[in-house]
Amino acid sequence: MDYARARTMMIDSQVRCNDVPDLGLQTALRQIPRELFVVPERAGLAYAELEHPTPSGRVLWMPRDFAKLAQAAGVLPGDAVLVIGGAGGYSAAVFAAMGARVTVLDDRAVALAGVTAVTGPLDSPPAGPFDVVFVDGAVGTVPEAWSQVLTPHGRLCLVKVEGPVGRAYVITRTGGGTTARPVFDANPPRLPGFEPAPAFTF
Repeated sequence: MDYARARTMMIDSQVRCNDVPDLGLQTALRQIPRELFVVPERAGLAYAELEHPTPSGRVLWMPRDFAKLAQAAGVLPGDAVLVIGGAGGYSAAVFAAMGARVTVLDDRAVALAGVTAVTGPLDSPPAGPFDVVFVDGAVGTVPEAWSQVLTPHGRLCLVKVEGPVGRAYVITRTGGGTTARPVFDANPPRLPGFEPAPAFTF
């Protein structure tokens, strides 16, 4: 299979046409071999509009959802980026290709070249500070600790489950707290351990 051609087709048919014009991000997506981040039997489908299991047990997002939230994160070369639940490796690799200084936090083993790996509970991030915290899975609850490790004006980027759908947010740290900006609707893979609190019913 011509994986280089598949990467180009992915960008043209799933990324660029979904309001992701960021050329730096597109270049990084073109550089990273997505087929190496899925279980071997799914390599031939790595660039399809699908979610895929990874060898770490995490799940790779569809290209459109990841690219849209990655663009909203506004990652610049030299930024300190924390990827929470990122043992799958793809998100971290893309941000590193964009010139960011990447740390991955996961509660399972992480082995990624070119990034700092921290093994521990996902709701207890390293001190940072970080310009961007990217949550690599949809969550129903958002620990306050995630925004507390941001730099002033740093961005927490995640998809929050709201009823039957999820919504992507960029949560920016300000002098008086945080402000949240909704970006788009999406339903990427759920991150276990952050399920919505059960609603009270009679």
